[in-house]
Amino acid sequence: MSDAPPPDGSQAPGAPGTLPTDEAPPPEEKTAPHRLRELADKASKKRRRTTAAELLVRRPKSPEVRVPLDRTETVIGRDARCDIVLNEEKASRRHARIQRGEGGYFEIVDLGSRNGIVVDEERVERMTLLDGDRFVIGETEFTIIVGPMPGVEG
Repeated sequence: MSDAPPPDGSQAPGAPGTLPTDEAPPPEEKTAPHRLRELADKASKKRRRTTAAELLVRRPKSPEVRVPLDRTETVIGRDARCDIVLNEEKASRRHARIQRGEGGYFEIVDLGSRNGIVVDEERVERMTLLDGDRFVIGETEFTIIVGPMPGVEG
């Protein structure tokens, strides 16, 4: 008997590396690598639709205020055109931006300010914000609150 493959290029039944003809290939896994991106996109769209966020703003000698983060981006600074206006010298005109990313997460980015964004007494250029995270700009302390949208079930 010859060890050479059949002339048509196929392998002989029962040869190493072939499936028996009566067995089907295994079912496709839900977490197959080519599907992970699709599953992540689907989860992020659901997260964007079902989560709300707001900033708890504490300024010296002022009552605390809650500001909804209902836009793709929110700019903080001294300029009157900013979404959150800080009336203090340590804040730059356009100090920082909070943006909602594709995955529904929030990130704060320093816009080249002189005094920066301070987290745990360290200056940061950018940071992903999670529920309860605190940061300081000038004398103002911010806390992000992320939770389900009222009336929406996840």
